[in-house]
Amino acid sequence: MPRTRKRIIFVLRARAAQQRGREGIFRGEAEYRGGMKKKILLAVCVILTVCAAAAAFAACNKEGGETPSDISRSVTSLYAGGSDAFAVTVESGSRETPFIANGKVGEVKDFTELSVTPLTVNGYGEIAFVLYGAEESAESVSGTLTAGTFGEFRGEITLPFAPVKIALTADGQTFELELEDVLDGKLTSADAVNVAKKQFAERIAAEEADGKPAREIYVKLITGDRETYYFYVSFIGEGTDYWAALIDPSDGTVVSHR
Repeated sequence: MPRTRKRIIFVLRARAAQQRGREGIFRGEAEYRGGMKKKILLAVCVILTVCAAAAAFAACNKEGGETPSDISRSVTSLYAGGSDAFAVTVESGSRETPFIANGKVGEVKDFTELSVTPLTVNGYGEIAFVLYGAEESAESVSGTLTAGTFGEFRGEITLPFAPVKIALTADGQTFELELEDVLDGKLTSADAVNVAKKQFAERIAAEEADGKPAREIYVKLITGDRETYYFYVSFIGEGTDYWAALIDPSDGTVVSHR
């Protein structure tokens, strides 16, 4: 084969190898970026979840006589009920509005929120409700909830009594559910906060010694099966810095912490 032709073939092969090398680098970079995007998205989801939980934690603290400036959210009561068709909660407390998990507390307002979650496939646009007090009181509150972004029905209400039952009407059908006081005979928010403070006593003392400001406190009752509830108590610092404890309201056991 002529020398000139051999050199041309050699050059073409070298260029092809370089091109394949560049493609490999670009492909690796794309995969790396894709992986990083997934990691970032996961981190954001975790942070948002933590922020939500932290807001709930502040609720407990208010009942315990904490300095109001430390509490961004607190819960004073939670009534819950459910059936095959709906899950219902009526929560009262106080919360920062809007809530920002930044270690500082803005304006805090009292609230009572009714939440209705359909458990079956449906086309509900709105759900009418009537909340009833004890039979001897003959008290009731009624209204209408509209569907939220994810199919939930939620709204703030004025409720001057302890609810024992709710009637829901959707698409011409009415459903009645009994409501249970989740905290009846159990620890209060203040108790849960005190338990969490003991759990994190060394960390709290260390930050006080360093002259750091008190952390924002956030308390919430959470459940995984709509039957057993736990206090989620969080001490929020700046950025993504937070401590959290899951506490059994029955006996104050710290189920988990971080």
